[in-house]
Amino acid sequence: MSNFLTRFNKSINDTGSFNTSEIPFFPSNQFQKTNPDTTTAPILLGVGGGLLFISLTLLTARIWSRTRPVIRLHADDWTLLGGAVLTIISYAILSFSVVHGLGRRMRFVRFSRRRSALRLLFIAQVFWYWAITLVKLSVACLLLRVKHSQRRWRIFLYIMMTIIIAAVVVQTCFQFLQCRPFSVFWDARVLREGPVRCFPAKVINGNIVAFAALQVFVDLVFSFIPITFIRKLNRPRREKIFMCVLMALGLFASGAAIVRTLTLPEFYKTDDLFRSNVKATVWAVVELQFALIAATIPTLKAVLEKALLRVGTFFYKEENEKTARSKLVAIGLLGIEDQEERTFENALEGWKSGEKQMKRKENDLEIDGLRTQTDSEGSVASIDEETVKGMEARSVV
Repeated sequence: MSNFLTRFNKSINDTGSFNTSEIPFFPSNQFQKTNPDTTTAPILLGVGGGLLFISLTLLTARIWSRTRPVIRLHADDWTLLGGAVLTIISYAILSFSVVHGLGRRMRFVRFSRRRSALRLLFIAQVFWYWAITLVKLSVACLLLRVKHSQRRWRIFLYIMMTIIIAAVVVQTCFQFLQCRPFSVFWDARVLREGPVRCFPAKVINGNIVAFAALQVFVDLVFSFIPITFIRKLNRPRREKIFMCVLMALGLFASGAAIVRTLTLPEFYKTDDLFRSNVKATVWAVVELQFALIAATIPTLKAVLEKALLRVGTFFYKEENEKTARSKLVAIGLLGIEDQEERTFENALEGWKSGEKQMKRKENDLEIDGLRTQTDSEGSVASIDEETVKGMEARSVV
């Protein structure tokens, strides 16, 4: 007790002012005011913006590879482009919603701005539904193009595509019909103007869980279907493993969908829906971006090989190759037949030679297609001989 009084007396200086820093249980910063008006929006914008940049970069590389030397865009490319456009629109709408205060505590945001932010969030959800649907349809179109020769696979994929489209139509209609008028989601004054009729909470929650479960199921199916034909390819084991890993990247989107669904109970228990909306929105954005990235990367195998060869040429040291190859054989990523010493320059030349042979075959097929092209009456159509000669010259080079 005497020790406490001694410390207390020392805390009073000559002028009679009280100095709390001299007392152990009175820290000087104990009563400093903190600003309660904080926001969680930077997490949404940062994570969403970073993943959007990655996905758009990969998509640009994919489109670039499909347009050189000739344009070869298919249904899977166009649907993925549509999904990317809707993804950009959805992210832009979310950004405007953050400008109006999404992520801040509700009591610090004016009602008019709060209403605008929630209206924008409602609209962004509709774009999100269709964006992720187009991404899934892009994967289905890619698998359909690969498995077009097998009738049972075509039927199965057409059924999956029908289910995906039906689900997004139902989800979009449910978005506008779950409460009437649906403006109650952003304007609480509607509750005072007249009766508001909504579906029971169990129905609304069941709809959310069912749509998320469907997305997870589609991701699982589309991730494991390629294994059925990749294992039959006459390719090295390391390349088969690499291709399976690329096609299974959609499982990351499945994980994000599961986490987003698990946040549902927490969403309904909070006292500040305006702030807690951000957590579920972040996971929805992550799910969409992972799905977009997973749908793009498997088509970039040739681009990745070319980039890795250029990087390898820059950092290559011949004396380290034999050691590296023996270690790859030891862990099973290379076969015994690949263990013999082979310089990187020879591998690069072999790859370029194979690429030239593939280009010759493409030119030959295109020339044959032009020569056998027929008009509507069945007669041989006239073709530009100079075009054919130019193709033949390219095939010789």
